[in-house]
Amino acid sequence: MSTYRTVKGYSIKKVTGDPSNPKEGQVWYNSTEQKIKARLTIAAAWASGGNLNTARHAITGFGTQTAGLGAGGQNGPVKNESEEYNGTSWTEGNNLSSPRFYAGGAGTQTAALIFGNYPNGNTTEEYGGTSWTSGGNLNTGRHSSAGAGTQTAGLAFGGNADPPITAVSESYNGTAWSEGNDLNTAKNSHTGFGTQTAALSAAGSISTGQVATAEEYDGTSWSNVNNANTARNGLAGGGVQTAGLIFGGVTTVLSAATELYDGTTFTTSSNLATARRILGGAVTAPNSAGLGFGGYGPTTNATEEFTGAADATRGFDVS
Repeated sequence: MSTYRTVKGYSIKKVTGDPSNPKEGQVWYNSTEQKIKARLTIAAAWASGGNLNTARHAITGFGTQTAGLGAGGQNGPVKNESEEYNGTSWTEGNNLSSPRFYAGGAGTQTAALIFGNYPNGNTTEEYGGTSWTSGGNLNTGRHSSAGAGTQTAGLAFGGNADPPITAVSESYNGTAWSEGNDLNTAKNSHTGFGTQTAALSAAGSISTGQVATAEEYDGTSWSNVNNANTARNGLAGGGVQTAGLIFGGVTTVLSAATELYDGTTFTTSSNLATARRILGGAVTAPNSAGLGFGGYGPTTNATEEFTGAADATRGFDVS
């Protein structure tokens, strides 16, 4: 019969204190605590968070898991509601100046940027943590675009100019938008994240259907990179170019798929509990803490929180 030492390469040692840098799978007996202890990898998972006050889809998300922001959307009428998340519950804040849905977004809970609108709006609004105010107009009006960056260094790319699907990429300096180099492939209903000079576009739709393609931006040009694992549109995401998270959307059916991006490759992670599309997202950099909220499947106010895989020490009483 195999022994623990044969399988794992470690013996169970009696120690008075935990090792300073235990390896995954290592087991020891802590005589001070009178516990057998082990170093384990805790799997990534989604868990329920506090519900939005207003259920909606096509909502725009900003910020992080513990300081999130959701604005606009639709549930019957197009919405102008804006809500803030504190890691536990949503609180309604001041409304957008005008209702909008399928809008792009960038920034944080206290410095957000929302732009575009269905069918081909070009207006921009800025949020300072209390109120929304008008910003500079996009050069190309559109909806279902993706965004990255901050309120004073934002990026809008792709989307639908109704028609056509566009590859146009624009940068925002806190006052005005200026056009830069286009995406290699025009797409809409994709997700984006990162900064104005290090952004990522993932999945979405092109003129012939859904794609899994991804592109990285270096502040000047877009370059094709490795595809995501699942072709889909209407997904959400966040993070930085070298540590991103994408989730939800629709293939031929609603998707709960979640993927991590490490700057080179997309890898599959734990699914959302509820498959849905056109949902809002916020991700704490790098990509170990995410927030997915609202969406359609049907329209919902549900919020889910993502916790990435992590190493942890667990103890078991033997006394």
